[in-house]
Amino acid sequence: MTSALERGIEAAKSGLMEESLAHLKDAIVEEPENANVWVWLSAIIEDEEKQTVFLKKALDIDPGNRPAQRGLAFIERKKYIPPKPGEKLSDYTRPIGVFGKPALTPSQAAANIAAQNPLQEAAPAPQLATAAPTVPAQTTPKPAAARKPWLDILLYGFTLMIFIIIGILIGSTLLNIDIPFLSPPNPVLSVLPPANGVFILENDQYSEMPMNQTLPADAKSLPETASKKPEIVINTLVINLDERLELLDQDDQSVPFEAIAAENNTRVLTPVSELTPGRYCLVYSLNPTKDENLYWCLYVDEE
Repeated sequence: MTSALERGIEAAKSGLMEESLAHLKDAIVEEPENANVWVWLSAIIEDEEKQTVFLKKALDIDPGNRPAQRGLAFIERKKYIPPKPGEKLSDYTRPIGVFGKPALTPSQAAANIAAQNPLQEAAPAPQLATAAPTVPAQTTPKPAAARKPWLDILLYGFTLMIFIIIGILIGSTLLNIDIPFLSPPNPVLSVLPPANGVFILENDQYSEMPMNQTLPADAKSLPETASKKPEIVINTLVINLDERLELLDQDDQSVPFEAIAAENNTRVLTPVSELTPGRYCLVYSLNPTKDENLYWCLYVDEE
């Protein structure tokens, strides 16, 4: 029996969007914690606000869901760069592939053939000439393979390890003891960013770095910081931490930096060495062949 999600996907691929929407609403009831339900739901509607809500719901369920990440990045990018003609959200989400149909058993296949040919009578089985029964040659049964000792030891050790882990979990719960490898990691950010975007974090205060499609003409209009190793917090899916991201000084020289993952899918970028006073820009290449870039800039003050 197919699920509501499967029926919704098949209807969407057939262009029956209203029928698909009805099935996907049923899928929310059937599988509310299935991230793919929310991704597919966002792909068949046109309301951008609802698309954003559904994709964020998918990421709440599965933070590593790539289709949802690509979809939110596309919505964010549309705020600054107009989409191409015919470009739509489903071009980026591409949630999951076609569901394969389970293989039929021989009896099911025979039943299907009989159902397709109800008037066809079964042909009588051909009469085979009987022959004198042959007595099979007696064979000596093979002795059962001996169980290897090392396999017994391995199974025993694995079982013992499972019981030890269960005992540790029960003990830590009853005695309220924090176990290092079970405790959540220490938070990277003391304060989370107030919104989507790129920010300077200084003394638990955020200063937004506006996004531009060209280098800013007036460096003094940029957000300023006195820190020689400022913390730049990236809270947008527009930027990926790959070779297309650079930190450039005012002479267009690349500045080495380190980046670590933080809470709520944010990332913290810090220069490896102290910066000298001047303008610095975080540059992300959208299309290297056409020199299309996005810029987030700051100004480092003199002491």
